[in-house]
Amino acid sequence: MLIAPLRNLSEIFRQALRQGEPVIFPTDTIYGIGAPLSDKKANEKIFEIKGRDRTKPFPVLISSFSQAEELAHFDEHQKKIMDFLWSKGSFTIILKAGKGVEGLYTLDGNIALRVPFMPVLRQIIDKTGAISATSANLSGVEYCGDFKTILNTFKDLVHYYSFQDITGQNSSVIIDLTHPKPILIRGVFDIETLSRI
Repeated sequence: MLIAPLRNLSEIFRQALRQGEPVIFPTDTIYGIGAPLSDKKANEKIFEIKGRDRTKPFPVLISSFSQAEELAHFDEHQKKIMDFLWSKGSFTIILKAGKGVEGLYTLDGNIALRVPFMPVLRQIIDKTGAISATSANLSGVEYCGDFKTILNTFKDLVHYYSFQDITGQNSSVIIDLTHPKPILIRGVFDIETLSRI
């Protein structure tokens, strides 16, 4: 088992990737468990570790619009909305998945993308490519953001961890842009704000 502070997150991901293992790590919202999309073995393990339903795909963390374009279809108006939301806070945006993007990260042809606020995490994503990130809890069990609790829950299941002293307790707001008008899926947000973009 390897546990290190956030400043060593890049090394944690590097070693985990060599072993085909997922990582539990802090994000700008809550602790997540994930792996680079290129590491199918590690992402398959996450379903097993969490006991997660295969019909519930993982959200995906990206660092730039160029990565979004590799994974999803969106027009200029949708891009303006995405830019607005990602400049304001932690928003996960549902879009039509790109050609050839399927499997663990899509549902009904859609994909959920988010740009995290944390510079260190974006820098890692620049290097590794997009990474999956689902909440660090067992399916059906309420999330607890205490790192010791997370460690005790997953200590026999996950081998790589990164931590920081303070993390959020709230998941990102989810907005669906696959319909003619944006739809608020989770969280608190004045969706009418987007009609003025």
